[in-house]
Amino acid sequence: MRRALNSQVKKANRQHKLNRLHRLIAHHEPVLQTGACVTTGFADIDAYLSAHTGGGLPCGGLHEVAAASSADMAAALGFAHRLAARFLHHAAEDDVLLYGQTHVACRDGGQPYGPALAAHGLSSQRLVYLDGVTLPDLLWAGEQALSCASVACSLLASSDSAPDFTHSRRLSLAARNAERPLVLALDSTGASAATTRWRIAALPHNAWHVRLEKLRLAYDTPPPTSGWAVYSYRIDEQAQQQNPHIMPLMRHAV
Repeated sequence: MRRALNSQVKKANRQHKLNRLHRLIAHHEPVLQTGACVTTGFADIDAYLSAHTGGGLPCGGLHEVAAASSADMAAALGFAHRLAARFLHHAAEDDVLLYGQTHVACRDGGQPYGPALAAHGLSSQRLVYLDGVTLPDLLWAGEQALSCASVACSLLASSDSAPDFTHSRRLSLAARNAERPLVLALDSTGASAATTRWRIAALPHNAWHVRLEKLRLAYDTPPPTSGWAVYSYRIDEQAQQQNPHIMPLMRHAV
């Protein structure tokens, strides 16, 4: 019992030090302006974001979505689809989504599938697809897309490696200056300058366990560690048959 009590005390002290470090970092970092924001569509998550950012997910920012394990990469990619769909929904009708995958991500998970995209709210008709590239080339394409007025959002997926802090910082600044979102779906993470970082695990019955690990706009109140259990989607089979736009269709960038 004494050993268990000592362990709890050490854990509480460690969390207190982490909270203090978060506040110290926030004091030295520039204050971020939220600007335009979107909601995730999940009530509990949106309530938390609204309370701590004054809006929701900042449109001008880098958002990392990481898999809890290698087996959860599909779930992480699904949540990234959800975020990209929310950003695209608030853009002009003619704006598109740049969807890019490294050659390893494409080999391991395959190309995007129309009905699955539609289940998360994405239309393949508004997709510009880029695959078979290295991570540096993918990050370069995402950075260039931020300066393109017709690209509402970029979604980049890598299952083999994550960008280092230098690349992450560069993308974060570019997204903030362009006031456009960039979503990274990753199998692994490291030091990052992202505005938000989400850790996703698969749950039974089309559900995800979503944990917010980083929120740069709320260092004084660190993100919850328990996370949320949310339902990912419900497939409407009748809509799939009636709407040809949700069927697989690729429009390659190169």
